[in-house]
Amino acid sequence: MTSVKIVYPKTLKDIPLWRQRQIAQDIRWFSRFSPVERLRYIDQEWEEIQEFINRFGLKKRGTRKRS
Repeated sequence: MTSVKIVYPKTLKDIPLWRQRQIAQDIRWFSRFSPVERLRYIDQEWEEIQEFINRFGLKKRGTRKRS
């Protein structure tokens, strides 16, 4: 398997306009809230992600020694 090299934009011009608008919209939405409220949202999202992983993530299966 070949490793994939991630190419990051070096300047703002390297980011497509639609993505720039999306990022600006996300920042405006996020900046409406105080730092305490932001942490609450982050904690809530983290708990939802952990619940999703526990429900649908990889199941650990025991292996036995082969003879």
